[in-house]
Amino acid sequence: MARLDRWLEHGGARAALLGPSGRGKSVLLGVWALKLARAGRHEIAFVPVSRRFGTALEHTVLNLLYARVAPFLSSPRRTGERPHGVEETRRDLAIMLEEGCSPDDRPLIVIIDGIDEAVGWTPDAARSFLRDLGPGVRAVLSARSLEALGGLREQTEVVELPPIEADEVAEAIGRRLGDLPASVHDDIARVSGGEPLLVEALLEALSRDLAAVGTALASAPVGASAVLDLCALCTGGSTLSVLPWLAGALGPIEGEELFAISTVSAGAWNELIGPLVAAGETGLALRHQAWAEAAWARITPHQRAAIDHRFADHGKHAFASGTVTEYLCRNWRAHLDRVDASLAERLDLASSAWLDVWRTRPDGSSGFLADVDATAACAASVLVDAAAGGDVVMALAARVRCLLVTSSVRTILGFEEARCALAAQDEEEEEGEEGVEGGEGSAGPRVEMPRVGEDVLDAGRPIADAGERAGALIRLARELPDAERAVVLGWAIEAASEEHAGGAALAAVARALDGQERVTTAREAAVRLRRERSEESRLARVSLAALLPDAEALDLGRDAFAEVPADARSDELPGLSEMAAQLAPSVVRGLWAWSDALPPSERHMVLARLAAGLPAAEREAGASKALGLALSLRADDALPPDACWSICVLAPHAPADAVPALAQACAAAAGFQRPVVTAVAARLCDLGRVDDALALVATLPDAWDRIEVQSALLAHLPAAIREAAWVELSSELRASDGARTLLDRNAAAWTRALGADAVLDLSRELGAPWSALVAIAGASPDHAPALARDLVERALDRSSDEDEALFALIPLAASMTEPHARRLCQRLLHYLEWKRRPDLLDDWTKDDLGHLAPLFTRVAGPQGVVEVARQIADVARWLP
Repeated sequence: MARLDRWLEHGGARAALLGPSGRGKSVLLGVWALKLARAGRHEIAFVPVSRRFGTALEHTVLNLLYARVAPFLSSPRRTGERPHGVEETRRDLAIMLEEGCSPDDRPLIVIIDGIDEAVGWTPDAARSFLRDLGPGVRAVLSARSLEALGGLREQTEVVELPPIEADEVAEAIGRRLGDLPASVHDDIARVSGGEPLLVEALLEALSRDLAAVGTALASAPVGASAVLDLCALCTGGSTLSVLPWLAGALGPIEGEELFAISTVSAGAWNELIGPLVAAGETGLALRHQAWAEAAWARITPHQRAAIDHRFADHGKHAFASGTVTEYLCRNWRAHLDRVDASLAERLDLASSAWLDVWRTRPDGSSGFLADVDATAACAASVLVDAAAGGDVVMALAARVRCLLVTSSVRTILGFEEARCALAAQDEEEEEGEEGVEGGEGSAGPRVEMPRVGEDVLDAGRPIADAGERAGALIRLARELPDAERAVVLGWAIEAASEEHAGGAALAAVARALDGQERVTTAREAAVRLRRERSEESRLARVSLAALLPDAEALDLGRDAFAEVPADARSDELPGLSEMAAQLAPSVVRGLWAWSDALPPSERHMVLARLAAGLPAAEREAGASKALGLALSLRADDALPPDACWSICVLAPHAPADAVPALAQACAAAAGFQRPVVTAVAARLCDLGRVDDALALVATLPDAWDRIEVQSALLAHLPAAIREAAWVELSSELRASDGARTLLDRNAAAWTRALGADAVLDLSRELGAPWSALVAIAGASPDHAPALARDLVERALDRSSDEDEALFALIPLAASMTEPHARRLCQRLLHYLEWKRRPDLLDDWTKDDLGHLAPLFTRVAGPQGVVEVARQIADVARWLP
């Protein structure tokens, strides 16, 4: 204890207390921590890692540690919110412990006792949050050896407990060595090596049969295995009374269950019964990990494998029969790990039935998520390793299933925690107001962290994500042949038909359907949308009109246009009109006629966009009329912004005789001159008046504006002068600061106009962004495989913190190699699992899964896409 005090006064960030089994490390640390707490100069966070007491699983340790340190450190989460799952908790702990304590607070001592008793994880997993301790935070670990600390050995000061004499052990357990012959005394010290646990066992054996054990002790070798043999002498050849524990168990286990496991196969267990099985008392458990290891070392590898498989099989049978015990609930995954179970054997750990097993436990959500995370890791390894030859369809489906389950559980828990915290704050505010009225004042908010083991999963309410589900399923369906497509769209209809889904989801499904089913679904969606009366609803209705007979479409469109509030027309009419231009010509004409009631300041916005939807014979006349309306709004030789945007939209359809009017618009565009000049110059090029177009560009006073317009104009130039224009433009781009932006914006158009080689040469010089290279690949299929290979290799070498950028590569999925596609798929799925959501009800994971559809197709073919869709539909049925 004095050495620990000296370390605390003068040492580094971490110390390790080392000593053999039974030496008393836990008691010593407990006494030392109590002394520090009573002195009042430190805060203490004491976390035991114990198989005997059921705190050796990683999620249990992390939950305990988080609950201990949260009152003293700044959390990255909102008040009342906590992390869910092993990796999420580990990340939060790393942030909190690295940030450290405030200078005004007392230092924090984190004590993790028995870290080498971890089940299903190793001390190396704790490096992520114990490696970099911030100001005011110190850590003490205890273990039996320095090697057991793994990577935590580095920069850790060692405090080693000195050995003690055998007679001191005897005195500590109430026995006296002085009653034994001196030779026996010496043999006890020799065979036990001074390890207290072995001394205790030998004294127990000698007390039962001094003659037999004492005689054998004289020639016994050193170590635990010899002690087990000596113990067997006083129990008729078995270790039942001295070793009432099971080697290989991972925590407390009842005797009845132990014997059920031991008789799974009649007769096969007999050869192992001596060193392994003990009977006679309830609450049967490993008394100490050291005994388990000693007994485990006495049997052959094939016997160990048989025992491990028996535990794993017992878990399978218990799960199938609905008789999962406390021991199996907490340790079945660890037994599956020990037998290196296949992914198919682990899928039950991410099921509704396994959630029900965990749901009744006080730490159910964290335990369940830990099992799901482990299943996800197994699925990820199969998904990435193409050479291993695993079932990639199953791996992809399992990985997505785990992602959806963890996302849904965290959302439900987070929603409930936020609700409880807000309710507590409201209660405090009400009490504060009452206190003010009574003259006592408020004591301040009392919002507490959730208690250790508290689980609010049962309080979870359905989250309105049906729209996201339907959208994802629709995108997945686009990748599929007709038969599979119909199945997935059926699930999309199921999601969109839910009461809280909203009309937009049903409208999206209708657009994906065919024949009469499309019309029927569109009519149902229109009824829902008419009730919603929002900007999104109006846009969806106009889009939906394309699926209905012309008369119904016109009625639906007119209703949507007429519903726009007067103060929102400038914002909404352009978008509605642009969408309406895609409707049948008769509907466009009907909306054109409806617009007669609008004033010119609003009507030009409608006509400018509707002109594109008129038949070719009517389009130029319609464009001229709309152009005249827009120009009529000119005041003091300046056009209002809305009129400028209308001219930009109209320019591609303007007839040759409208060129003078377009020139007037350029002169009156004021702050919108560049976009107007761009549109007009492009139209002049299309009409064959290239010189006039270039002269118009030259009138722009700003040099960068001229470069931007020339960039957009390149694809409209005749082939005869395009190359010369490119040489001039590329030279100017190399000397400018905004070249990468222009390249990103125009890469596809330039590639189609000039070929990929010229654009790639410039992109290499400028250091083009990924999106530009993806656009080049999309416009030049011959270059796509090489570009995809280069981009994916560069992407996979980047830090995982930058994985959001990887979404830009999805359009290249068909051109990727299979190993690249698999690795990219796993990186993106992992990113989706951990990215922060801006709002608890905005679960965008499912929507993103729809965007990954081309990658799923490349990785696992149409069947893989169907299985992803199946997971989206299935998980939502039991985790809404």
